[in-house]
Amino acid sequence: MNRQSIIIAIIALFAIFDVSAKKKKEYPRAEIKIGYTYHETFVRGSDGIIERDIPFLLLANKEHSKFYNTETEFKDSLESTPQGRAMSRQILNESIKRYVETKDESALNSVTYPTFLYVFKSRFVNEMTIYDYAGALNYGFYTEPTDEIQWEISDSTKTVVGYDCIMATANYHGRYWTAWFAPDIPLQEGPWKLTGLPGLILEASESTGQHSFVATGLEASNQEIVPIYPYRQYDKMSRVEMLRQLRNYRDHGKALDAAVTGIDFGPDHIRTGEELNIDFLETDYHK
Repeated sequence: MNRQSIIIAIIALFAIFDVSAKKKKEYPRAEIKIGYTYHETFVRGSDGIIERDIPFLLLANKEHSKFYNTETEFKDSLESTPQGRAMSRQILNESIKRYVETKDESALNSVTYPTFLYVFKSRFVNEMTIYDYAGALNYGFYTEPTDEIQWEISDSTKTVVGYDCIMATANYHGRYWTAWFAPDIPLQEGPWKLTGLPGLILEASESTGQHSFVATGLEASNQEIVPIYPYRQYDKMSRVEMLRQLRNYRDHGKALDAAVTGIDFGPDHIRTGEELNIDFLETDYHK
């Protein structure tokens, strides 16, 4: 091959790489980014009733949104590549070493998932897709329509993170929700599955006080709304099936794990008294 042919070949090769780079898939971009605190009440074995706050982020434009925990997404991104998995194993080993040395459970925070929940909404197809934990080593996903919630708007008002908000209420999947939305932010969006009001939902709580979402701040954003990292297997399930499976594992997890591993993990905690009233975000799976 002569000099001219080599030069032409190199130019052609760079052109191919350039075209490949330009073909990188582009995802919808957010117009706004909102931080929320999710307050959750749950029963954690013999520790009894536990309350905790989990930070979430909502990326949204007029057609698409994504509600997720950034720490969870970071851990998922690590597990999706060989280099990331090596880094994840190193973090795990270091965390276990610190825990063995100090007996401080906070040493495991860097490897513990705060949540597995992702909620994607698309108004193009009037559909939301939910990914979450389903108990043991199982994870599931399901889809639902985005226009399912029937809100009643009232005259009550309050200010949330500097925005004038109007109150709306609705029964949704077993719980009675009160939401506060900002008409000045004309996005039919909100935390978790809550959507469908003529303004962004900045605060929402259900009537028992076990679960609530409160905005902590918002800003303009051009961030890509990327899909979930595909390293973990999510099985397609119905929402009710998924919740029932998770309830069964929460109540009988040690017995179920023992049946699989042959290891005796001790007796399962039996919920009594007020613990029996503590439940998931949706409670209609009992029917």
